[in-house]
Amino acid sequence: MKKMLVILGFISISHSVFAEDYGFYAGLNIGIGKADFNTPNGLDKSRSLVSGLVLGYKLNQYFGVEGQYTGIGKVTDNVSGSAKADALSLSAIGYLPVNEEFNLYGKLGVAATKSTVSSSLSPMNDASRTSVTYGFGGQYNLNKDIGMRLGWDHYNAAVDMSSGNKHNINANVVSVGVVYNF
Repeated sequence: MKKMLVILGFISISHSVFAEDYGFYAGLNIGIGKADFNTPNGLDKSRSLVSGLVLGYKLNQYFGVEGQYTGIGKVTDNVSGSAKADALSLSAIGYLPVNEEFNLYGKLGVAATKSTVSSSLSPMNDASRTSVTYGFGGQYNLNKDIGMRLGWDHYNAAVDMSSGNKHNINANVVSVGVVYNF
């Protein structure tokens, strides 16, 4: 019985220490990016596997800031042309603790995107765009150091047209990832 009380006491102490664990974290994610983009030759593939890196700082149990570099999608047309975009973002992140192991989160920030277009998609050209980004998800903390995430993020990208106009693109990314708390 005493051993059981000691074990329960240790678990209780470790959970309270875990709940106050704030600071820097870094992570990796992998997911599916889907760009809302049509090519002149028709789409063959509008979803692609994407990956990214996350670096953040949790100020307290409710707020933090997060930087992320991620792919946001690649489309391929029927004649083998392609357009691909990546994003670098900085967001405020708000956490809603459900219990000591699980948080819901929401993000709002700014993202700089860079689109790369293959030469076979003429009259489209590479372009950059800076705009608002947002997302939400959930994080399950396996222990005080490692958490698993499932999230959705929205980005805006663009391609330049030879006519001088920009064609704006919406992109959505659904990803799973792992974060490590320092």
